[in-house]
Amino acid sequence: MSKEPQDLKTALALIRTIDAEKRTHLAELRTGIGILTIPMSLLTILIATSNYYSIDSVLSFVFGLVIGIIALSSIGAYLVIKSLQKIKATEKLRDSCKDVSGLIDEYQNSD
Repeated sequence: MSKEPQDLKTALALIRTIDAEKRTHLAELRTGIGILTIPMSLLTILIATSNYYSIDSVLSFVFGLVIGIIALSSIGAYLVIKSLQKIKATEKLRDSCKDVSGLIDEYQNSD
């Protein structure tokens, strides 16, 4: 009988660990989305101010800005895709712990 509470504690600790990993991946997703918004806002500013400059005179600055936009977009997309993959894997792991609910019910009914 002392084995059941220990199994329950272990199972609950595993679930808490999985939930903590999911929160970490959600924070990574939030960071990736935040990084993706930076290139969009830079591009918007570039388009909005295009009437005030000639592309020929600022071509080197525009070229550098475009490279920065591509780099930030790549980093943001990478973070978003990887975090979504990790969240999906965490959900699969969490679903595999469904049998723990039966163990919890058993423990609560024995009290």
